[in-house]
Amino acid sequence: MMGSTYRGSYVGIRKILTMPSVAVAVEVAAATMLPIAEALSPEGDPSTDRHAGLYRGSWVVVRGTKSVRYRGRPTKRPYGRLLNTTAYARQVEYGTGRVPRYAVARRTMDAAVSRGG
Repeated sequence: MMGSTYRGSYVGIRKILTMPSVAVAVEVAAATMLPIAEALSPEGDPSTDRHAGLYRGSWVVVRGTKSVRYRGRPTKRPYGRLLNTTAYARQVEYGTGRVPRYAVARRTMDAAVSRGG
């Protein structure tokens, strides 16, 4: 008895990945993570932090397309991205000598996966 083999239709896969419903699905996935990221974000003490609450309120969902090359042909693929727009988002995520590492984006992904999202 022979095992089954799969031969992918790359034209078909490209059609699926460029459908409007996929664009909506990736945006919905990012939008469902938005309240998780806001809840995990540090707020800061207003008496000592001049940017108190700014990081928590700066999460946005960005939707767009990016060009992906496959077999020499560019194809537009949709994406939905959860992004913090503060200038110091990288420092809050990874930490510095003065700022502790909060890892909000990583913990958001972990929480979304554990919820089945």
